[in-house]
Amino acid sequence: MRGLYWRCVGKGIGNPPIPRSPGSILFICQGNVCRSPFAEGYLRKIGRYRDHPGILSLSAGIDVRESVGSPDLAVRVAKTFAVNLLDHRSKPVTAEMIEESDMIFAMEHRQAIFLRKTFPAHVSKIFLLSLFDPDPLPAGDHALRFNIPDPYGKSEGDFLECFRKIERSIENFLTQSDLRPEQ
Repeated sequence: MRGLYWRCVGKGIGNPPIPRSPGSILFICQGNVCRSPFAEGYLRKIGRYRDHPGILSLSAGIDVRESVGSPDLAVRVAKTFAVNLLDHRSKPVTAEMIEESDMIFAMEHRQAIFLRKTFPAHVSKIFLLSLFDPDPLPAGDHALRFNIPDPYGKSEGDFLECFRKIERSIENFLTQSDLRPEQ
C-alpha cells in the first residue's frame, strides 16, 4: 500500500530549476543532528577540494527544541567520509536562514511541504535532496525516491546507507549545476 501511495503522489513531486551559481546552500532535516549536518559538512569538504570554497554550506532542523550534539554513531560514521560532526550543535531553522539561502535542500518530502507552506515566498529555492540521487531504487521502494530516511537511533548500517545517499545526491547535484567540479 505504501508503494502505491508514493507511486501516485510521486508523479507530482519535482524540484524547481537549479539557480545559476548558488552561493549559499541550507540543508534541512528534522532535528539537525544527523542528516543535515552531514550534508553541510560533506558539501563544505568537497567544495574545498574542488575549487568552490566560496559556497556557504549551512544546516538546521525543523524541530529543534534544544541545542544538542550529533549522536556518537553519526560522528563515527561521518568520520569514514572525512566529515567531522564532533563539534556540531543542532539549531532550528529561522526565517533569516531561509531568506539568505540561495538553495534549501530538505531530506524528506514532508519537510519540503512544511517549508513551502511556512515560507511561501521562497518555494522556488526549496529542493528535495533525494531527487538528485542517481542510483536506482530498491524494488518497490518508491518512498526512497522522495525521502532520505532518518538514521537516528538506528544501526551503523542505516547511518552508512543514509550518508551514502546524501553523498551521491550532492555529487549528482554538483554535476547538474554550475558548481560542477573542474575536469
